[in-house]
Amino acid sequence: MERYSAEISSALPSRSPYIHYNRERDLPLMLAIRNATFISHNQLWEHVHARGLETSRRSFNWRIARLTEAGVAEKLPPLLPYPGPVYTISRAGLACLEACGEGLVSLTSESRTLANPNQMQHYLELAEVRGAIRRAGVLREWSSDLEIRSINQSIDVPLAKDYDAIADVEWEAKSYRIAIEYERSLKSSDRYRDLVSAIASERQVQMILYLTSSVDLLYQLKAEFDRQDFPVALAPSHSFRLNPLAVRLYTTRKFEQKMSVPKRLGKIKQHRALLRVRAKLNPEIHGNRRRAHTAFRSHHDDQFVRCSPGGITLLESNGQIDRRNGIERR
Repeated sequence: MERYSAEISSALPSRSPYIHYNRERDLPLMLAIRNATFISHNQLWEHVHARGLETSRRSFNWRIARLTEAGVAEKLPPLLPYPGPVYTISRAGLACLEACGEGLVSLTSESRTLANPNQMQHYLELAEVRGAIRRAGVLREWSSDLEIRSINQSIDVPLAKDYDAIADVEWEAKSYRIAIEYERSLKSSDRYRDLVSAIASERQVQMILYLTSSVDLLYQLKAEFDRQDFPVALAPSHSFRLNPLAVRLYTTRKFEQKMSVPKRLGKIKQHRALLRVRAKLNPEIHGNRRRAHTAFRSHHDDQFVRCSPGGITLLESNGQIDRRNGIERR
């Protein structure tokens, strides 16, 4: 097992000025603290325990105390209503991660500024959201905003924006990538217009989930996104954390109604299937568009329908799909 020594603060003369760094046990804790930006004691314990990195609460408490005493993580006072002290990574911690090959281009030990304490509640709430999705049994992978910014700065085809988080979830043997945004206050309409323009071309996530700090903010946000073609769903964050799979999602006008997360994912799967069918049928249909008989016309403005026990529901015409995707047919 690989071990290193690191000097700790001399403010504690009764203690040894060195600790033994355990890569297999200390590194995951430091990564969790850095990637979360801010994370409470309980949230950190639940994270490492769920991943099987720590099984003893007493051992966990001892280990996190060593890291804060060594100066690689900073311990901050609790922030209600999140129980326990809060941790954030220090410059020494970032330098240690870089030396271990775990650096990020979005935040380095030489960055001009580190985490802003005024954003502590924002990140603690996101940690609660991650825990709720994990407990629901559908979370496969979680990427924080630090990781997303680092990826966007490094790849040729970045995401449409630096989301607060991305959750890769699995439902009914299907995988989905959901971008998550947490809003505590309403931004200017110009900011949302820019955001709508950006996400219109998003192809790397299947849905954007906006979680809000209040119901009235939810309705204000819904109005900003109501004409957006890209799937956007909204829910109060507190309600979502209580039961992610049963909470009612408020969807934009494109998807019309309130529905739960499983139903929303089902809609996404159905929408994908319709586009695949359209891609297959269009060459056959348009190849016969010059014929006079209506059975062989282009069907450009025919609408897809879904038959169900409740009747027939109009979905979207070929022409609507073309116009939404900027396709001009002559």
